[in-house]
Parts: sequence; C-alpha cells; structure tokens
Amino acid sequence: MTMQRILLFSAVCVASAGLGLAQQKDAQPAGVQPTASAANVSPSYVLGPNDQIAIQVLELPEIQAKSYRLDSDGTVDVPLAGTVRLGGLTLTQARHELENRLHSQVKDPHVSVSLLDSRSEPVSVLGAVNGPGTQQIEGSKTLFDVLAGAGGLKQDAGDTVIITRQKDEGPLNLPNTVVDPATGRSTAEVSVHDLVDLRLPGVNIPVRPHDEVFVAPGKVMYVIGNVRKPGGFTLSGKRGVSALEALSLAEGFAPDAAPKSARILRRTSDADLTRKQIPVNLKRILAGKAEDVAIYPDDILFVPDSKSKKIISRTAEAAIATVSGIIIWRGI
Repeated sequence: MTMQRILLFSAVCVASAGLGLAQQKDAQPAGVQPTASAANVSPSYVLGPNDQIAIQVLELPEIQAKSYRLDSDGTVDVPLAGTVRLGGLTLTQARHELENRLHSQVKDPHVSVSLLDSRSEPVSVLGAVNGPGTQQIEGSKTLFDVLAGAGGLKQDAGDTVIITRQKDEGPLNLPNTVVDPATGRSTAEVSVHDLVDLRLPGVNIPVRPHDEVFVAPGKVMYVIGNVRKPGGFTLSGKRGVSALEALSLAEGFAPDAAPKSARILRRTSDADLTRKQIPVNLKRILAGKAEDVAIYPDDILFVPDSKSKKIISRTAEAAIATVSGIIIWRGI
C-alpha cells in the first residue's frame, strides 16, 4: 500500500469515527424523545428531582439503552458508575461528573447528557410566609399560587413581594424590573395588596423554574399598656401612622388608662437599643386641643395606668420587656 493510500485510509477512519461520535451524542434511547419543554434546553439547565435524562457513552453502548430518572434526592443509578448525585448540577457539570466516575472503567470516556423530560421546576418562596422553602411546580403556576402553596402570608408580613428571575428565563414582565448587568438576573417588587386584592391583575405573573420569591417582613409599631388590644401592628408600605390611628388599632383605652401621660418610645439610632421618651397627651389630642403626632415603624406607644401613684420611671425598660413576647397583628 502506497503512502498516499495509507494517508487516505487514515483520514476516512478518522472521519468515520467522528461521525459515529456525533451520531452517538445525538442519539436518544429507543422509543424516548425529549418533551417540547426539554428539546431546546440550555446546557446551563440545573438538574433536579424527577428529571429524566439520556446518557450516552461512546465506549459503553449498553449504558444508552434506556433513559434515567433522577430520584427525589437528586441521585441516579448508572451502570459501572454506581449511584451518582446529579441533582443541583448543570447538564455540562453532570457530563463531567459521569466522566470522572467512569474514568476507572474506561480510559477516556466520551459522555454526553441530555434532558428528556423536565419534571424539576423548583421555585423558592422565603420570608414572611407560613411554610418557607422550595416548591416543585408542574404546569402553569402564578405568583399567587406559589404564595398559597407556601401556606400564605404570616401575620407580620409586609406589603412587598420581591421576585428574582434567572437570566435563562428572560426578564420579568413587570414595570419596575431591574436587571443586574453582572448576572443578567432580573428583580422586581409587587405590592401584596395589589396581588391579593386583584387590583392590578398584571402583577399576578406566571412563575418560572428557579424563580426566587421573597415576602418582606412588615414594619411594625407597638401599642402597649392600658389599651384593649395591646400588640404589634404591621404597617403597609413604608409610612407611619398617627397616634390616634395607632390607638384605634389597639381598640382604644382599657379601664383605668392615663391617656394624658402616654409616651412614645423611639430608638435613638438603628445600632443603639436605647430609646428616648416622647410625652404624648392623648387626652388633649382626642379633644382636639393638640395636634396628632406621628408613630413610625419600631416605635412603642405606651399608655400607663392611672392608678399608679406616679409614672413608671423606667418606662422604656418595662415597655421593651413587654414587647419581646407580644403578638403581632395585621395593621394598616
């Protein structure tokens, strides 16, 4: 055989091997085809429980005879590789993991991993909800649906829901969306009242896999002492309330209250736990003889007992001790 024939023969073999590898990588297990949602999935797709995948290994044709479904813990049993945890890995990372596991069996394994069926569509719901955590969604779910799936809002939930969406899912379709130029993730805020009251139906957007939903805790002010309903009251938005509004949330004075000797206890700074005392004559305010005053988030309105011989000299310390175990009510 001449040298030219040898070179031509070698080139044909290399081309055939390359074609065979490409065919192996594109092949699917017999009778199994990707679903519509999985057909054009990105290599950065993160595998999760119940996802169905196809694994091809050029050197081990027996491995690609069937599809593989990840267990609820994200693991999958692969011949010669054993039990492999692929949950939480991208398709590219899963391929590298399988190549490492098979390296002891095959000198230089050529592995490909493709998604056949996406059953893992996690959405994280955190913050002021009754059941925070990750939900696996199937089909179409809205923002309202996943909040309901998290057990609804806590009593001390605020008025803001923050949604963050991954770059691969496209930007959020909300007016106040902000896109992080570094990561491509988009973030937007939704008002709880707009969402729950259906005042703006457009805010009840469909959620997408790997969305992060965070319900911000409410800003709370407290009314304690001789009132009918002492407690902490959440404030909608970022505004405060007036002293009379705070008193109405507490359902008015209890018997033997001393409204003219009330106090507002206000932090001197965010870093300092001490509070200054601001005298508030609620009796004069109710009579229209004095202007109402503002109560801000984290303020304590304290109404003392008229039977006391004198106002407690350590009002702030006594009030703060009471606040530590107080019930939080949904305010205004």
